[in-house]
Amino acid sequence: MSEKSADKKTYILKTALQLFSTQGISSTSMQEIAEVCEMSKGSLYLHFKSKDELEESIYLYCYQLIRDSIMQVEQDSHLSPKEQLQKQVEVLLSHLIELREFVRKQFIDGPGPRKKHEKNACIQEDQLRMLYWFKVKLEAIYGTEIEPYTMDLILLFGGILFSHLKMLFIPNLPINIQKMSHHLITLLDDVSESVISRATEPLITPDAWSHWINEIKDQSDNQRHPLQVTKEMKDFLKESSLDKQTCKDALESIHILEKEIVDIQPRRVILLGMLGNLQLITELHVLTNELREIISLYSTNQ
Repeated sequence: MSEKSADKKTYILKTALQLFSTQGISSTSMQEIAEVCEMSKGSLYLHFKSKDELEESIYLYCYQLIRDSIMQVEQDSHLSPKEQLQKQVEVLLSHLIELREFVRKQFIDGPGPRKKHEKNACIQEDQLRMLYWFKVKLEAIYGTEIEPYTMDLILLFGGILFSHLKMLFIPNLPINIQKMSHHLITLLDDVSESVISRATEPLITPDAWSHWINEIKDQSDNQRHPLQVTKEMKDFLKESSLDKQTCKDALESIHILEKEIVDIQPRRVILLGMLGNLQLITELHVLTNELREIISLYSTNQ
């Protein structure tokens, strides 16, 4: 896909998202979207074959936007695991505030998209990897003592988070996302301290989910998020004995890669070009090959 075509498709998605947010999906026609985008209806159908496909693309766009923003916080090595998690909750809340009109309209129009596509399965698999990521994050914050209770904590925190997200839809209610995020992490601290000190049997024991979580672990180990690989590359370069210019060029290539990866329509020619630059550094061959394999799958599922 050309740069011009990718930019146009992103513009259509953002325009449709705004219209869906203000009018609802059922009240917005493809003709209206085309008119606001200043293009013909036929041109619009060149980018999206149907309204269902456009709607699904918006869901994917929103999901990927939030997921990639969360993973970008993971790269900040100056933050502790708990500080990262609090920042990631802030990122989640911020994006949901931006999208809340769209989400609110879904309760009016009903759930969508109506068709089940293969990409939805990709989201489900990705959510399982994110679940394992959260398990690892909890253990990094609270130590190995929390391991028997991680599934209990994930379910509890998910419920608490969901109930707090409902506050975003209360009209005229002032929301301080930093305060809310800190409050949620404090609750997580209190619950974690309590379950560790009481040392009672968890509601969902490790025996009940160990096989399942190990399958997710194997998937996560075999297919990391590309930003996790680029972070490892940057960490290596900062500590390496390579000459300054080589490191500078490599870091610039990584920066361009990361920017492209989180785009709604990553451009294959840019991805391959930057990977080719990094392939010149022998010390990065293993990570570059891993990144190439992940990106080939990741970009296909965009």
